[in-house]
Amino acid sequence: HNALILGNSRVELGISPSHHCFTKNGLDVYNLGIPGADVRTQLAYALNIVYQQPIQTVFLSVDFTDFISPEPQNYQGSPSLLSQRLGEFRDMTSGKPNPEFYKVFFLDHLKALFSLNALVASVRTIALQGRVSPDRDEAGFNPARDFEEAVRVEGPRALFDQKMFDLQKKYSAAWNFRDASGRLEPAFEDIHEFLVIAAKQGITVYLFTNPFHEQFWHLLQSQGLMPVYADWMRSMEDLVRKHEGASVIFWDFSGDSSFIHEAIPDEGVRSGPLQWFWEPAHYRQQLGDIMVNAMLSDRCETEVAFGRRVF
Repeated sequence: HNALILGNSRVELGISPSHHCFTKNGLDVYNLGIPGADVRTQLAYALNIVYQQPIQTVFLSVDFTDFISPEPQNYQGSPSLLSQRLGEFRDMTSGKPNPEFYKVFFLDHLKALFSLNALVASVRTIALQGRVSPDRDEAGFNPARDFEEAVRVEGPRALFDQKMFDLQKKYSAAWNFRDASGRLEPAFEDIHEFLVIAAKQGITVYLFTNPFHEQFWHLLQSQGLMPVYADWMRSMEDLVRKHEGASVIFWDFSGDSSFIHEAIPDEGVRSGPLQWFWEPAHYRQQLGDIMVNAMLSDRCETEVAFGRRVF
C-alpha cells in the first residue's frame, strides 16, 4: 500500500479504497479507520506504517466530536504525540525503534497460546462468521453488512431512532472544547506534529471533515454546541494555515448540503437504507464516493458536487 485512510468508524464504513479515482492515480489504498479511536491513536497507528512503508498520500478525517470533552480539562503540559510509547508497535511515534516491541510481541503470543479464553473467543469468532457479520475486506473497508441486515429487518427509522437516543443521552451534559485558560485540545498539536512528519516524508495529506445527517446538527444546535463547533472549525483552519506551502489540502464536508436533509421513512417501513446515510452519524459509501470525487477532482476529472475546499 502507498496510501492510507485515517479516522474512526465513519471512514471505515464510508470511504472505499477501491474508488476509481484512487486506482486512476496509482494509489494502492488501505482503510485504517478504527472505530472509537481518538485522534492520537489514529495517528500513532498511521505513523507506525509510515515509518515502514513508502506511503505517498494520507486521507485524514477529523470530527468535531473528537475534540470536545464532557469534563473541564487542563491541557497545560500535556505529553506530545512523539513521546507516546506503544509497546505493540515496531516503531515509536518518534520514528525510533521501539525497545519494548519484541517483549510485548512475545508476551502477547504466549498469553494467546496458553489462554483458554483466547481459544474460546477464536472458536466463537469463527462460528459467528456469516454473510451479515461485521467484517473488513482486504483493503480495510467495512461493507456494513450488519447495518444492511438491521435495515432489512427493522427499517432505517429504527437505526436513526436508536442512534439519536444514544446521542441525546451523550450530549445532554455540557461539553468543553478549550480548557479554562483557552488552550486547545492536545489533538491539535498531535495533528500539527503529524503534518510536520508527513512533509519531511514527502507525503501529501488530504485533511477532511465528515458529513452528518441534519438530525445530528439539530441536536448540537439544541445543546448550544454550534458556537463551539464554529470555534473548532476556525481552529482547524488556523492549524492548516501553519503548514502553508506543504502538501496539505483541507476539505470541509461538514457543512450544509442537500445530501444531509434526506427524509427518513416512517417506523416499520422497510424500504431499504437511505441513499446517503445509515444513521445520523455514519454516511454510506455512496456519499463517501462523492467526497473522494471532490477531493481528487483536479487529478481525476470528476466534479465537485459536495464539499468545500478550504485550502
